[in-house]
Amino acid sequence: MSVVSGVVLCSSNAEDRSSPNGQPVLFERIQEWLAERAGPFQQLNSVEASFGGSKHPQLFVAGGGFNHFPEDDFAAYVMSLPWQNPENVVLVIDPEEGATRVFRPPVCKGK
Repeated sequence: MSVVSGVVLCSSNAEDRSSPNGQPVLFERIQEWLAERAGPFQQLNSVEASFGGSKHPQLFVAGGGFNHFPEDDFAAYVMSLPWQNPENVVLVIDPEEGATRVFRPPVCKGK
């Protein structure tokens, strides 16, 4: 039986975007994690170009749907990354069955 999880990752536009394709550097690390565990065709895709409105959103958003996804491992990995703006990072995992889960990295009080 197929069990699908929908995944959405949002981060600040102010994250380091010096990767060759202009996406956040940490997003490239996330894609590598996914390729190692789920295969090269199991990637998140940027969805910023699909947004409506009259302005470009000031955030990076990527999403995907995955079969038998290691939700806890993925969330732990994403939350452990050294985000420059952790207060702007949100990971949403919506399993086919059960409640939607929302993850936020810890934010230093000095920020």
